[in-house]
Formats: sequence, C-alpha cells, structure tokens
Amino acid sequence: MHSPHELHVTVVSPEEADHGAAEFWIGGDLFGFTRIEDGQIILWIQPSADGGPIRVNAHSLATALLQAKDLLSGTS
Repeated sequence: MHSPHELHVTVVSPEEADHGAAEFWIGGDLFGFTRIEDGQIILWIQPSADGGPIRVNAHSLATALLQAKDLLSGTS
C-alpha cells in the first residue's frame, strides 16, 4: 500500500507529452499537472477539493518531477 502523500505521474499520450503535459496524482485525486509556458515546463498545483492543505512527501515530489521529465523527454 502506498502512502497517501506519494505522487504518481502519468502522461496520457505522445501528443500530450509533446505539449509538456504530465499529470501528478495522489491516490485518485489530481494534485497538479505540467504544461509548457514560455519554453519551460511549469507545474500547476491544483487546490484541494475541500479547501484544506495538500500534504505531499518531499521525496515523492522530487521523484515524481524526475519521472515526469523522463516521461516527457521519452527516456523512460
């Protein structure tokens, strides 16, 4: 069983990857997504559904960002 504070990264399609779009999930909830802005990949963090804080394991965030980079560059 995974910690509820661990992120999981998905890229839906090669076309989405071309636009820098990766999704970051905590369980069944969307935490954030990336997209290209001004030639850079930017992480957009979604507000929680209940307006409360979103807690993320720092190691999981770092790992997820590296995984997204790999998925978007096609190296994984």
